[in-house]
Amino acid sequence: MKKSVRLREMILPNKRINFFAMSIIILGIISGSIFLMMLSRVDKDNIILQVTNFFMNVSKNSINKGQALKNSLIINYIFVFSIWVLGFSVVGVIVNIFLTYLKGFLVGFTVSSIFLTYKYKGFLAVIMYVFPSQVVHSLVVVILLIYSIMLTNNLVRIIVSKKGNNRLMLKKYCVILVFSIILSFVSSLFEVYVFPYLLKNIVSIYV
Repeated sequence: MKKSVRLREMILPNKRINFFAMSIIILGIISGSIFLMMLSRVDKDNIILQVTNFFMNVSKNSINKGQALKNSLIINYIFVFSIWVLGFSVVGVIVNIFLTYLKGFLVGFTVSSIFLTYKYKGFLAVIMYVFPSQVVHSLVVVILLIYSIMLTNNLVRIIVSKKGNNRLMLKKYCVILVFSIILSFVSSLFEVYVFPYLLKNIVSIYV
């Protein structure tokens, strides 16, 4: 019981900051969806072609999984390390807010692209794309933003009022980095190996 409480407190340490971080990524998801709808017919046709080609490659098993895993890890770790490092400054936290928004934007854009291409038939593919890989990594980004804001607030309190436990906060911040690295790796594995495998078994619905 105590372990579950501690885990919940680690993931959701501050209600106001939690709500703010979740609002940012949800806003990004909504913006990504709206942005796709605002594109020209030519741009939409190009996106439909790219999504269709991806599904065709999955059905033919012609995706280089090694390269795909490498690319996924690079993208995921860029988010993780950028947000973590930038959390040591007030200006960096502002950039982190944008990076969190960008993560949501990319998820919303991708999900909407699948729906644009396959309409209601794409619902199952969207579910497989989002759960669990995108949910896991989006949660990682949100947690990193939450802790980067908390770290900055702690540093400001120490500078202004000489109050705050910087050593304890830094310890938590390092634990969150390790936690984020592991979860991001798991997220990439699901994205590269599990998602295409599941998709291949139902790809006849789409192509």
